[in-house]
Amino acid sequence: MLNADFDKTTENLFKLAVEIEKEAANVYEKFSKVFAYMPQIFAFWSGMRDDELEHATTLQGISKSLSAEQLISLPDHALWNSVVDVRRMLGRDLTVSVENLDDAYELAHELESSEVNNIFKFLTSHYVASEEQEKLLDMQIVRHLKKLMDFSSNYGDRHWRKEFKIQGGGSK
Repeated sequence: MLNADFDKTTENLFKLAVEIEKEAANVYEKFSKVFAYMPQIFAFWSGMRDDELEHATTLQGISKSLSAEQLISLPDHALWNSVVDVRRMLGRDLTVSVENLDDAYELAHELESSEVNNIFKFLTSHYVASEEQEKLLDMQIVRHLKKLMDFSSNYGDRHWRKEFKIQGGGSK
């Protein structure tokens, strides 16, 4: 993990943001494994993981497209602090208290409602070259969040979700 207290550059801001996306992907990967006995749910969590990995790849590509001057420039102080805070949050095992599908859904909802997507949106909107690319990247987030919003209608309500316990060495 990048030391968030040093080297406050735009380059390191992007590195931290990529780590955030990869950590979110790891959460969803854990969920796919503990619910592998339910093929549709496994596919859902795997898709969420893939979206996060796509976000990480997108951020890496944007970072590589920046000039040397841009990379060494100082990022917005508030954005830096937000990224550091989210990275620290994701550095802990958030899945430790997940016992059933509803717990997993609630954690995912909390994660997606946090600053994770706002950081991605900010970085892509401020560093992407064209408006068309920015719209495509915004659609990535909309598609990703829609999956989570459709979860209840596709996979049952809270009561139903609580019936499905983690399996296979779980999150604990």
